[in-house]
Amino acid sequence: MDFAVELRKLLNSEKTPVLDPMAELARAQAGALEAIYKNNSDVSMQVEEIYEIIKEADENAKEVKNAAKREHLLLAALVAMDDLLDSLLRQTQCSGNAHAEAIAAKREEVLRACGVEKTGYPGQRLDPSIHTVASAEYCDAPYESVTRVLESGFIYKGDTHRKATVIISKGSESV
Repeated sequence: MDFAVELRKLLNSEKTPVLDPMAELARAQAGALEAIYKNNSDVSMQVEEIYEIIKEADENAKEVKNAAKREHLLLAALVAMDDLLDSLLRQTQCSGNAHAEAIAAKREEVLRACGVEKTGYPGQRLDPSIHTVASAEYCDAPYESVTRVLESGFIYKGDTHRKATVIISKGSESV
């Protein structure tokens, strides 16, 4: 078998055109550019989606901040209303009105329902995180316990909104 003869036969029988290396390179380059344009388009769409997510998050943050401001204003109004009610109840109790205790109990129920804990009760142990001491007095109450409340304190969501102003016991006066 003559190798050269067989090679000529094979080359003559092939129907594949002879490839031009420059044309193949141009085709490959065009395919690569098309892939790059598609990837750029995908990336642009993803950047737009990320921008929209950031924009939405910014709007949500503003809403949360506004809600926190409204919550703070409502809490301040609730505390002011409670102070007024305290004053009214003191006047009512002085005149002997039997409904004063019922009103006070209902007020406590409403405060708890709003998530507000009232602090500053006679008999409470002094706690500097929730009490401000106005003065101390000798009496039969346990040492450093609250004997009188001048102004109630309030805790909301675990944070002290306002400390109670109290008078505490120095214990029994020694002779």
